Amino acid sequence: MDTESFRRLLQSLLREPPKRDEPMRNHTTLRVGGPADLFINVHTVEELATALRAAREHEVPVTILGQGSNLIVRDGGIRGLVIHLCGEMTRIEFDTTEVRVGAGVYLPYLLKKTALRGLSGLECCAGVPGTVGGALISNAGTVDQFIGDRVDRVTVLTRDGERWTLDRSQLQFGYRWSSLQNFPGVITEVWLRLEVADPPRILQTIRDRLRYRTATQPVHIPCAGCIFKNPPGLRAGALIEQCGLKGYRIGDAEVSPQHANFIVNRGSATAKDVLELSELMRQRVHQSFGVHLEYEVQIIGEPDEGIVREGLPVI
Repeated sequence: MDTESFRRLLQSLLREPPKRDEPMRNHTTLRVGGPADLFINVHTVEELATALRAAREHEVPVTILGQGSNLIVRDGGIRGLVIHLCGEMTRIEFDTTEVRVGAGVYLPYLLKKTALRGLSGLECCAGVPGTVGGALISNAGTVDQFIGDRVDRVTVLTRDGERWTLDRSQLQFGYRWSSLQNFPGVITEVWLRLEVADPPRILQTIRDRLRYRTATQPVHIPCAGCIFKNPPGLRAGALIEQCGLKGYRIGDAEVSPQHANFIVNRGSATAKDVLELSELMRQRVHQSFGVHLEYEVQIIGEPDEGIVREGLPVI
């Protein structure tokens, strides 16, 4: 089925019409990325299931989008269907220390809501600008505390629109990784186990961590977050800085003068600029220290010629 025919099919099935050739730079925190063939907002789990079944039936690849942080979309854009979770999947429900959270919930909003209710355990995610679903996939947090530590169970939809619940024993979490990265489906909600604590103390911890991030990271300039994972026992930013790359630019993509593990967009950077710069950073670190940096940021979309990179599989 061609793109326009599939767009019309989705329009007949969903409450909100799909968009064609939607620029992904409008949906990523780095402000780069070519167009998605089709882009939809889904407001209910049933709508999501409908879209997934239609895409599977017509062999259309699907990409799930959160807030677009920790993400680089190549300049060629994304073939197939991009789905953004809204509505039902942005709900939060409290039951004493258990919190049921939609995958589309904005993580800073969740931190504020839980802190005001005197529930502690998510302070490690202070300053992470993504959605809960994205945070689960990458196991967001600090170097020693992660959102995965608080997960009790997760609900996902398969490409057939079937709903599965995975309990803690069926999930694995590691440094900037979770087994959910390899699951061929979509996270819709998660149950988190938190702890009772004093709301002012929780809020103060969050404020302290936000102040630290603001002082050490380029949070007010378009960026995707840390580009590389920290190698065991080392800091990627320190290695890149020792290579003399702070402030180095390709086009409008710049190694942040504030933190060398961030690439910032100084205005009109392209994904090609960003990815060429990131590859240069990797090469210099490998040449100088023999360390192979692994991407933390997810890279998706049509590849650029001449550069081989790691990517995020679509479902």
